[in-house]
Amino acid sequence: MSTVGRLSNSSNNNIKKYTASRRRKTRDHDSISYQHDSGHWGSRVEFLLACLGYSVGVGNLWRFPYLAYENGGAAFLIPYLLLLVVVGRPLYLMEVALGQYSQLGPLHTWKRVTPLMAGLGYSQVVRAALSSTAYMIIISYSIHYLFSSLAYIGQTLPWSTCNDVATADCYVVGEEVPCSRYNLSQPTDAIHCTTAQQSSAAHYWRVDVLNLDPEGMTVFGDMGSVHLPLLLCLAVGWVITCLCLLYGIQSSGKVVYITATFPFLILVVLTVAGLQLPGAMKGLHFLFVPEWSKLLEVNVWRKAVEQVLYSLSVGSGGLITFGSYNDFNTKVHIDVMILAGLDLLASMMCAVTIFSVLGAMAEELGYSDITQVVASGPGLAFIAYPEAISRTLPLPHLWSFLFFLMVFTLGLDSMFGSLESVLTTIFDEYPRTRRHKPVIVATLCGVLFCFGIPYCTEKGQYLFYLMDVFNSGVGSLLFALLSCIALHWVYGLNRFCSDVQFMLGYSPSWFLKATWGVVIPVTLLVLFIGSLLRWEWPLYAGVVSYPSWAYTIGGAAPIIVIAPVVVLFLLHFMDKLWIGRWRDMFLPSSDWAPGCPVARQRLFEQRRLARERQQQQHMTTTSSSSKGGDTGAGAANMAFESTVL
Repeated sequence: MSTVGRLSNSSNNNIKKYTASRRRKTRDHDSISYQHDSGHWGSRVEFLLACLGYSVGVGNLWRFPYLAYENGGAAFLIPYLLLLVVVGRPLYLMEVALGQYSQLGPLHTWKRVTPLMAGLGYSQVVRAALSSTAYMIIISYSIHYLFSSLAYIGQTLPWSTCNDVATADCYVVGEEVPCSRYNLSQPTDAIHCTTAQQSSAAHYWRVDVLNLDPEGMTVFGDMGSVHLPLLLCLAVGWVITCLCLLYGIQSSGKVVYITATFPFLILVVLTVAGLQLPGAMKGLHFLFVPEWSKLLEVNVWRKAVEQVLYSLSVGSGGLITFGSYNDFNTKVHIDVMILAGLDLLASMMCAVTIFSVLGAMAEELGYSDITQVVASGPGLAFIAYPEAISRTLPLPHLWSFLFFLMVFTLGLDSMFGSLESVLTTIFDEYPRTRRHKPVIVATLCGVLFCFGIPYCTEKGQYLFYLMDVFNSGVGSLLFALLSCIALHWVYGLNRFCSDVQFMLGYSPSWFLKATWGVVIPVTLLVLFIGSLLRWEWPLYAGVVSYPSWAYTIGGAAPIIVIAPVVVLFLLHFMDKLWIGRWRDMFLPSSDWAPGCPVARQRLFEQRRLARERQQQQHMTTTSSSSKGGDTGAGAANMAFESTVL
């Protein structure tokens, strides 16, 4: 046998032995947590519950029902279910897997995987901070109801009756019927009715909780006076959140054992209670029997995909952060299937409860159409749920307290994800700040508290709804679109699938590859352009319009948040163009690799062995082709190849 043959066989045997040894070792060692400075989940269950609490949040409780109410019930539900499968679940897996691979927060993950789109990291952090102010105001509403539930023990719950200071525009469902039911402006001798237009629950929401100015936003800069009870609730919410975040992901991971499971217990009770109401089937008919013509409206599909993204918390950076706390080899594709199913279950339970109550209210008031019962809007859940509790459950004070405690925990879970994303970015960017974590957390919470003060004014609810439409709605769609393009078109679909296979030992299916590479970006782009062409300016509760300057502020919000993406894209593009390396602008950074040191070493070793195999194949081919040549040339080739080896 020739020298090359002996060397080739010996090297092949060594490579096989080493590869088998490495494979056995990495199966064991990669599963061990790499405890980097940002911490790790205490267990896989903590990760599941944290993601469950982050995704199954206030978006399921109040946003999903009111969007379904506004967009035809089942006509909204059908596209929601379809888009959840083809858009929501693949994007959820994409973000969690990306964070798990990098073991970094969103800022440094996007900087490394695709420097051309590095601005996504900055934009996601800004958006997470703004989203946390919106979550906190919902938490503040729940704290207000919590205090009221305790303060009125031994008395009638305040939203069950029209109190002494209530205006004439209030009636109690089941005791009075509004004259509008009979198309009358006032009662007659034959028909006894009330001229009031608001139920007691709706009146309590608008007057006691919000102190809402009915005129809307009229004068630029005039937000009205601050509603002090709501401001106090906002402060309490931020103090509790700050305390929960002080000890990092380990303490948050323990808290989610309660905050992620408790809501499901309460929702089961409320769903069963709602289904037992007389007239509940009228509401369920609206929820499950579609008005087919509405399926042709592009805005219904746009709002459905926005709710899918908002409900799953895709595009805000929190899922990347939560994934970064995972062990490198966690089978996250299995977890995503579970989480997407539970998120859908929570949304459906919330919707069934609310629409059962609306159907019962329509039955008592004599309305054939449940959309005539209550004005739509973000407050729908805070009207329908209290109405259901006070009318259907024994010990209403207790159940009211438990329900709003559930709302509080749902909001708190969502806050954990948003704020952990911001804090992880700060600590990754400035590692020395980790030693001053209590100060950083307290400062962040204090600053965001100040940003939330405008929501506590007489016109704060109008601003909240405007931000929900533009930032939470349109913003979610834009960020999901840009994230998908950045990862699968710029970084490369095949590269990402190889990373996932290396990390999980699982090759993404053809369905995932098709949705990541084509279906999701095309669908989101078509819906975004189509909705712009058929855009309808939002009205609060379907009635109160906004001035043009308010629409300008709302439209500017997602543009400002997305500005870092555009700026850093242009800077990176011009830099590569200037130095004549424009082909490199689509490549990841040189330090893009698995965040786990053990996995990173294994990847580099695999690449080294692959290069050696290629060299050996090349040498074997060269040796074979040299046979039959003159002896001197063959000896020279063998000497040269031996030197290379």
